[in-house]
Amino acid sequence: MHVAASPTELDLRGAYPEVSPLVQMRYAARQLQLFKPRLVRSDQAGNLLTRYRGRGMNFEEVRDYQAGDDVRSIDWRVTARTGKTHTKLYQEERERPVVILLDLRSPMFFGSHRAFKSVAASGIAAALGWAGLQHSDRIGALLFCDQEIDTVRPRRSHHAVLSMIHNIVARAAELRSPVAENGSQTMKTLLEEARRIARPGSALFLISDCHDLDEHCSQSLYLLSRHADLQVIRVTDPLELQLPTQSLTISDGRQRTFLNAGNRSLREHFADKQAQARMDVEQLCRRHKLPLLDFDNTKPLVSELMSFYGSRQQNGWHKNKRQ
Repeated sequence: MHVAASPTELDLRGAYPEVSPLVQMRYAARQLQLFKPRLVRSDQAGNLLTRYRGRGMNFEEVRDYQAGDDVRSIDWRVTARTGKTHTKLYQEERERPVVILLDLRSPMFFGSHRAFKSVAASGIAAALGWAGLQHSDRIGALLFCDQEIDTVRPRRSHHAVLSMIHNIVARAAELRSPVAENGSQTMKTLLEEARRIARPGSALFLISDCHDLDEHCSQSLYLLSRHADLQVIRVTDPLELQLPTQSLTISDGRQRTFLNAGNRSLREHFADKQAQARMDVEQLCRRHKLPLLDFDNTKPLVSELMSFYGSRQQNGWHKNKRQ
């Protein structure tokens, strides 16, 4: 008999994601809440509460009957007790499409410990997909590769999440080096494609190392955030923030380079440059009022997910939102 893994036991490691661990992320997703009930602009049934007046899932209140009210909503008990006609009002449940924008370009194929950035990002994508599905939302994805963009159309079905997972594993398996051999598409291209397919009211999760989320993306971010809720999830390896004090050899898959730990000016220059790049991303997100969450690919993924989206968080969607 198969025994489901405890969410705390799930751990993604290595250079390439695998199907089984990503499928098992559905157990951790049971404890995740992506956003609070809010007003949405969708016309299909789901689990997000709206303030639309009409027949729905949850009773809200009783008020005096008004011209134009549906006679089927008359509360006959209250009407008989008060002698005045009263109408029941309901709070409808509505869905929202959840679209995951996953960066699987060559720079994501990097990691100093536990898991590559591409593996951690794949785990985050799977967890968010399962979490959205358990709340009856439609799940879709854009998988952003060096030369292509794979589309998983939003559907309210576990087949949509499984299709996303299998596509993720297949695309990640093509990665060979953190340096694209024939160049790579820009982040701006992904954002433009997301705007093309995302319906108004969609919830978008951009999962990337954000190395080229810069001023060239500003207009695309503005247009996209006008009709959809976009959250940026930045995946970073500690080695990208600061070089270690001990000497080491690094490789891009083709050439090897020795880094001398005694070169203090090199370490300081590298740290300053990386800090400035991260600050630029944070300022860009702040300007467009986009939530920005930081994930460390060398830490256990599930605990990181719980810290941001755990169901005990009163407002997981707005946690760490830049004001």
